[in-house]
Amino acid sequence: MNPKEILTYSRQEGLVPVIYRAIHELCSKAGLSTRFKPIIFPRDYPQVDLKLSEWKKSKKKFFIPARGEAEEILHSLIGEYGVNRIIKQAERVAKGKILCFSRIEWDFGYPPDWHLNPLRGTRWPKYVHFSQVLALDDKIGDVKSTWELNRFPHVYYLVRAYYLTGDPHYVKIFTDHLKSWEEENPFRAGVNWASSQEVAIRALAWIYALYAFHEDEAFKEEDFRRLLRLLYLHGLHIEENLNYSRFLVPNNHLIGEALGLYAIGSLFPWFDRASNWKKKGKNLLQGRCLEQFYSDGGYCQASHNYHRLALHYYIWAVRIAECLHETFEGEVYSVLSRSLDYLISFMNMKDGKLPNLGPNDGALLNPWTVCDYSDFRPLLQTLSYITRRKRCFEDGLWDEELLWFFGPTAFASPVDPLVQASSTFPISGLHVLREDGTNFAVLRCGDVRFRSGHADQLHLDLWWMGINIAIDGGSYLYNDELEFHRYFMGTRSHNTVTVDGRDQMKLVRRFTWLGWTKARLLEFSPARSVEGIHCAYRRFRGDIVHRRRVIMLGKGDYIVKDVLTQRKSVTHRYTLHWLLADFEYEFQEKDRWIAIVLRTPVGLYAVEMQAKVDGVPVRGVMEINRAKLTPEPDGWYSRYYTEKLPAISVNLTVESDLGVEFWTRFKVIEYKKGEVR
Repeated sequence: MNPKEILTYSRQEGLVPVIYRAIHELCSKAGLSTRFKPIIFPRDYPQVDLKLSEWKKSKKKFFIPARGEAEEILHSLIGEYGVNRIIKQAERVAKGKILCFSRIEWDFGYPPDWHLNPLRGTRWPKYVHFSQVLALDDKIGDVKSTWELNRFPHVYYLVRAYYLTGDPHYVKIFTDHLKSWEEENPFRAGVNWASSQEVAIRALAWIYALYAFHEDEAFKEEDFRRLLRLLYLHGLHIEENLNYSRFLVPNNHLIGEALGLYAIGSLFPWFDRASNWKKKGKNLLQGRCLEQFYSDGGYCQASHNYHRLALHYYIWAVRIAECLHETFEGEVYSVLSRSLDYLISFMNMKDGKLPNLGPNDGALLNPWTVCDYSDFRPLLQTLSYITRRKRCFEDGLWDEELLWFFGPTAFASPVDPLVQASSTFPISGLHVLREDGTNFAVLRCGDVRFRSGHADQLHLDLWWMGINIAIDGGSYLYNDELEFHRYFMGTRSHNTVTVDGRDQMKLVRRFTWLGWTKARLLEFSPARSVEGIHCAYRRFRGDIVHRRRVIMLGKGDYIVKDVLTQRKSVTHRYTLHWLLADFEYEFQEKDRWIAIVLRTPVGLYAVEMQAKVDGVPVRGVMEINRAKLTPEPDGWYSRYYTEKLPAISVNLTVESDLGVEFWTRFKVIEYKKGEVR
């Protein structure tokens, strides 16, 4: 960054984080962390003087039900399909095949290669200090693909398979993995100690496994001792490095680390640092971490997926406290309640999906239902029960999460559906026009308030008959194939207007935007329309302002009017972009209107566009791309981390020195023959 950019960055982030980052990076380059936090090998690990039999007698209550309580109801809840799927996936773990990001299976071997990047087939060095190892990502690739294995997502299949069958084979797989992990990951060495949030997530998975497996004879004394000393080191590592998240990533990272401290400190009071960890974690969870949640129900990271992760952290914390007959302050429950109302406003009732807005790194803290990763019903059912002691959905596969958090008694609670309606969330910057549970549109319009989001002002997500017609591209990868990272983060992949092919903000680091955009809601009429404006392009010559109005006509029809005005006569290239679901389509042109007609499973749906300059229709340049790779990516979307799939990218471009108007009509039509791809 140049001096001007550094000044802008300092104004955005605040002086303290900037100073802390500078000191942190200087210390890392000087190798000070390696001196003050040296690598320790297993032979020198501190031992906890507690036997398994003693722990069983005095263990703290945890929220998951015992196998005897859950076995029968789990069978009936998920049915034959669910049972077979869980057991099959658990058996795949025994062959080294791990389901990652709830979507893709990779072969890590048995025991797993804990340092493998399966995307490239490269390996992270296991004896490089945790403070230095991420500097190698250009050579080794996306670290999240390695971290995903080390979150132990397969534990949630092993435990459920064990509960369904009682087979100690699944316990043995876990203890084999635990032994291997300790041997291959010396304390503070390698990539699996590089993120304290990853450390916390792994610790939570191990705690879940301990409480599920400890009564089985296959879970030995040595396994218990190993798990204890590793949990102690995990708590110690989180505590030692907490300031990094406190100052530099005060988002879901900080919540996860606070939960890690609280969980380990609460459930393992035999550790010498336990009371400090518990107190520190709880203070953060009911203090600074709550600042990440907005009063309108939204979350600071402008991402439904990260919002879900943060809420799962809090549900863990609340349930641990409730089991110990302790409490969190009422504001914690208020956050959970507001988040429930917020998230259900955007949900497609057909499948539980929400618009794929903002960053999406594939995180799902507890993959313990057979629902799809994108299905938010497990979370919302749990939030409804924890805040209202009522369920918001009828019985379904999503209830399995309730079983793990609350046990079988939760299923006796009444069902009280939540109302979905057109709603505006001005702080979070999202506004929804809704006809019913499967027909709605969501407009992104609000000030950027937090780092690392997407450049997506005035993006429109549109759903018809439960189908996401106009889609958000998603994220795909964070740390590899950077041309795709820039595409998915940038303005070009979103359903809005770009000027001269440039982003609404300036990307100066992989996750750092400069010039956070300002946007304002101009009108919201719940039964009819929403209108907003953003000023991101005022930095361009001509002082450009973008204004968008969305009108809901009913029965799946909408009109979108984009007006881009400029104060000076400077020629610019304006491009209206729509990223559409990947269906067969027809291209049509008539009377200066250009149309894409999608052949969806439930009917034909048209997206019609026209451009005007100074009130007169003009012929723009139309470009339609699907799965384009060069010279720049276009026509892609990603629902699941590491997976990108084709989408239809429609670009209508007009050059003008007077500004431009774009009109778009979304409507249901009858089929007319045309030229089909």
